Amino acid sequence: MLLNLPLSLLSSCFLWLAAVQADYHWPSLPYDAYEEFFVRRLSAGRVEFGTARYSVQVARRDKYHGRCGVGSTCSKVYHDVATHNITDGTGGLDGSIFFEIDRVENVGAGMNNTINDFSTYPSKYLTRADIIAIATVFAVATCSGPVIPFRGGRVDANIAGPYGVPNASDPIDSLTSNFAHQGFNTSEMIQLVACGHTLGGVRYPDFPDVVSGSGSTTIVDLFDETQQFDHNIVSQYLDGSTRDPLLVLNQTMASDLRVFSSDGNVTMQSMNSADSFAQACATVFDKMLNTVPSDVTLTDEITLVPFKVSAVQLTVGTSQLQFQASVRLEATQSTTVKMYWCDRYGSAANCSGNVQRFAASGGSQAVSSPVTTAMGITLEKYSFVVPVNASQSISKFWFVVDYGNGTTVTADNGGTDYVIDQDEVLWVPSMSTDKSVLDSSVGIFIAAAVKSSGSTPSRVYIDCFGRATSDFLPVNATYDLTLNTSIPAVAGYDFYTGTATASFGATMQFDLYAVDANGTSYVDEYRQSGLIGVALVAASSVNSTTSGTVPGGVSGAESVSLRNWSSRWGVGMLGVSLLWTLRYI
Repeated sequence: MLLNLPLSLLSSCFLWLAAVQADYHWPSLPYDAYEEFFVRRLSAGRVEFGTARYSVQVARRDKYHGRCGVGSTCSKVYHDVATHNITDGTGGLDGSIFFEIDRVENVGAGMNNTINDFSTYPSKYLTRADIIAIATVFAVATCSGPVIPFRGGRVDANIAGPYGVPNASDPIDSLTSNFAHQGFNTSEMIQLVACGHTLGGVRYPDFPDVVSGSGSTTIVDLFDETQQFDHNIVSQYLDGSTRDPLLVLNQTMASDLRVFSSDGNVTMQSMNSADSFAQACATVFDKMLNTVPSDVTLTDEITLVPFKVSAVQLTVGTSQLQFQASVRLEATQSTTVKMYWCDRYGSAANCSGNVQRFAASGGSQAVSSPVTTAMGITLEKYSFVVPVNASQSISKFWFVVDYGNGTTVTADNGGTDYVIDQDEVLWVPSMSTDKSVLDSSVGIFIAAAVKSSGSTPSRVYIDCFGRATSDFLPVNATYDLTLNTSIPAVAGYDFYTGTATASFGATMQFDLYAVDANGTSYVDEYRQSGLIGVALVAASSVNSTTSGTVPGGVSGAESVSLRNWSSRWGVGMLGVSLLWTLRYI
C-alpha cells in the first residue's frame, strides 16, 4: 500500500522507482553518494533528520502546535532560489542562502535554525544546495505530501547572491514581476506560495506587524488549521474560513491575499482537492528545486537502486585481511542472504576450478527515509565481515538471496560481478584517529597499508575534501604519508601514516593513493572520516564450495524487488522486465 499519496500519483511514483537506469553499474560515483543519502536517514550527533521525531523536535523548537514543524525548510529553499535571474541565467538553488542569512528578507529564527540543521551533511559529492533540495523532498514527504523527484549536481556559490525575496508589503505588480524574474509565471507564483504555506506559520518576533502578540517569543500564527502537507490552505481561503496571517491580520502585509487572487482565483480553484493540490505542488516544487544557474547541469533523477551494494572495504586486521560489504534490498522476514567471492591469487584465482568462498550475513537492519516510508517500501541492509587470507585476497564478489518462499536469485552487478579493483593500498580505519573535534590543530591521523612484496612506492598520499565547514567554504588538501617503521608489518603489508591538518569541518572524505616505481597509481576511493578509529566487528566464518556456477551475464535480485513493488501497486512489469532479467538457481 502506498501511504498518504493521492491515487493519481501512484502510477507516476511507480515509474519513478522502476525507471532505474538500465546502465547503472556498481560502483558509480557520485550517483551512489546521492542515492545512499536519498534513501536513508542520517544522524550527525543529534536526532536523525527526516524522522517524525526530528519533525516534532523542530515543531517544539520553533513553537508550532502541530507535529510537522518543517515549514522553515520549504521557506529556505525558495529564499535560496529567489536569487535566480531568468535573463542572464545566474543564481538559483546554489547554497548562497548560507551567506545571506543576515539580510532582512531572510529574517527569522526558523531560517537560522535550518542553517544549523543542514550544516553537517555536505560532503565531497553532496553540496549544500543538494542538501537543501533533499531536505525539501524529505520535509514534504514527512508531512504526508507527494514524493518530489531529486536530481543531484548543484554547484555551491561561495558568496552571497543578489537580493530577490519579495516583501509581504509589495503590491501585486511587484510580486508578479519578481517571480517572473525568477522564472515563474503567475500561476506558478500562486502554486509556490500556496504549497509553501501549507506548512508553518509566522512568528511574532520576526513579523510583529503581521502577528498580534504581547512580545512573547512563543507566539506563532499558523497558515492553516493543520500542520500537514494538505490543501487546507486552499480550501479555507476559498470558503472564507482561513486563518492565514498573510491574508487576514494586516491588509498592508496581506501578500497571500494579493497573490492568491491575482488571476481571479482560477489557480486556487484548480488546486482545491487533495489530488490536484499534490500534483500541482509536486510539479512546481520540482521546477523550483531544479532552478539552478544556467551553467550547471543536473543529473538524471536519482532513483532507488533496488539491490544496492555499499560500505565495501578491504582492509588489514590484526593478522590477516578483512573484507566487509553491505547489501540493501526489499526483504521478507524469511529472507537470507549469502555473499560469495573469488580469490585473486593462487590455484583458485578468479574461482578457477569453480572454487568459491562464501559466508552468511552477520546481521541486518532496517533502512528507511521519508521517501521510502511515503512509498510504503521496507528495505533491509545485510552486512558481511569476513577474514581473507592475504595470499589469496579477493577479486570479485556477488550475492545469493533466498526469499524463503521458493525463490532464490543471484545478484551479480548485471553479470560482471562486484569487482575489487586492487589490493595494493588499503585504508586502515582502526589505526587512524581523529582528534580534530577536540583540538583542530591536532588534525586527522590516517594509516594506510601498502603491499611490501613489490618495489617501494614512489609516493603514498591522501587527497582530502571537506565541505561541512563553519564558514561554508570547501576545503581540499593533499598530504603525503610516510613509511612508519614503528608499526610491524601485517600479512605482507607495511604501514604508511600521515596527518591531515586543515580544518575540514564536521566530516572529511578522502581518496588514498599509492604510486609504484613505474608510475602506476592505485586508489582506495571515497573513504569517510566518520569511520576513523572503528574496528570491524567479529568476522563471519568462511566456507568453500565447488558446486553451482560462478555467475556472469545476467542480473538477479533487482528484478524481484521491482516485481514486489509492482504487485503492491498493481502495475504491470512488462516494461521493467526489459530492463532486468531474473536468474533462478
